[in-house]
Amino acid sequence: MAMERIQLLLAENPISGFLILTFLISCISFVLMLNIPGAHTPESSIGLPIWLIAIWSPNIAAAIIWVGKKEFIVKFRTAFSLPDLSWWLLVSLIPLVIAAVLLFVELQKESAIEWSNFELKYLLPLILINLFLGPLGEELGWRGFLYPTIKSNYGWMASALIVGAIWTMWHAPLWLLDSPQSKIPFWAFAINVMLLSVLMSMIYNHSQGSILVVILLHLTFNISLGVIDIIGSHQPGDYVVKSLILYTPLVLILVGIHEFTNTHECTIQ
Repeated sequence: MAMERIQLLLAENPISGFLILTFLISCISFVLMLNIPGAHTPESSIGLPIWLIAIWSPNIAAAIIWVGKKEFIVKFRTAFSLPDLSWWLLVSLIPLVIAAVLLFVELQKESAIEWSNFELKYLLPLILINLFLGPLGEELGWRGFLYPTIKSNYGWMASALIVGAIWTMWHAPLWLLDSPQSKIPFWAFAINVMLLSVLMSMIYNHSQGSILVVILLHLTFNISLGVIDIIGSHQPGDYVVKSLILYTPLVLILVGIHEFTNTHECTIQ
């Protein structure tokens, strides 16, 4: 009986249910990170499963709601379907372009760059680690569930900013740990997340409900940050701060193009 009431509550209030489940799961994981030695980082065998649960909390929450409404298979297939070809899909490569530009600037300044720190054999592990410890665990929830659910009421831009703000708050406890994210100034991280949320929303608006390219954008951002850190051209915080100089005008230009073309309605086929 209690389980039926919970399922009914989630079905009637999917947004509230999603947020409660997401933050509840991640908060429990965060408490474990604080209290279990070695769990403050995903690089330890103890910390990895705890971090995975926290990172996958948006997906877990969305899946619970969809299962309760008997929509999981349909939603999952749509989210991981191939989108129609569009130049908007190229937006997913922007983080790599920005990383290349900032790296080129450092080369012109003759800054010390440890090219030997990165070998080709590191690429696949770097992709897999960043895929599972980030976009693959989050985007079914953030962009597959939350964004399209609120978009019909608030419009795409407001919804992108709302999701971005929630996404930022969800990350916030990591600054209480000695985590990789805590090396980035929180204000810079927050602005970066808001800009990425707008980019992801524009991609989603042209992807017929698919989140594959959104995942790719999230992945390329994480990988670019990882590669820059490995070769030592920037500290993570320094890189994120400098990248805002490029991200901010670029996002504004793309928003202008997005509105001018008037093709931002998402049609799920």
